[in-house]
Amino acid sequence: MSKEILSKQTAGVLSAVINQPHWKKDALSQRVIQVLTEMKQAVDSQEAHLETLLRNVTFLIENTNRAKAFLKHCINEEKFVPQETFHTFMLDVPRQVNESNFLAENMPRFKEMVYKGSTKEEQVAHAELVYCNIRLVNDLLIDFIGTFLQPNNKDFMIHFMEYASDVVVDTVMHHCQSISNLILKEINQNIKIED
Repeated sequence: MSKEILSKQTAGVLSAVINQPHWKKDALSQRVIQVLTEMKQAVDSQEAHLETLLRNVTFLIENTNRAKAFLKHCINEEKFVPQETFHTFMLDVPRQVNESNFLAENMPRFKEMVYKGSTKEEQVAHAELVYCNIRLVNDLLIDFIGTFLQPNNKDFMIHFMEYASDVVVDTVMHHCQSISNLILKEINQNIKIED
């Protein structure tokens, strides 16, 4: 089958995902604002807020990488594992990250991506946008995998097994990023957090 068909199938699955109530624009805007506000209120300076955002971005990138590896494994093995197995696997990521030196070792790698801007205000605004984007991409991927593993969807999802796992994951990530960009454009004016 062609990559165009894979792309259409992926778009169809993600379209169904974002039609779920928790992906509605108003609910999503409120959640994003709440999370960013709580992060900002938990610290006493813009520098500390930037570091919190960097820490969260670093964790989310690892979380996304683990989810991608899980999806690749399912496709390589050509088997659908129970959704509970995926949820247990993902729930274990924070423990694994916290029990290792992962954040300290990897935060410097992402600092340049997160800390952009000539003033602290610009850096914070950029870092919040980076965080929101990576969070949305991660959440879309997690929901895609949950849909992929849903037993009722097996007859449709079996078609994803016909492609190389890298091709599937690249296609899914491309669509997740595109959707995240569209969502952020729509809700961007609502994301500004009051000090």
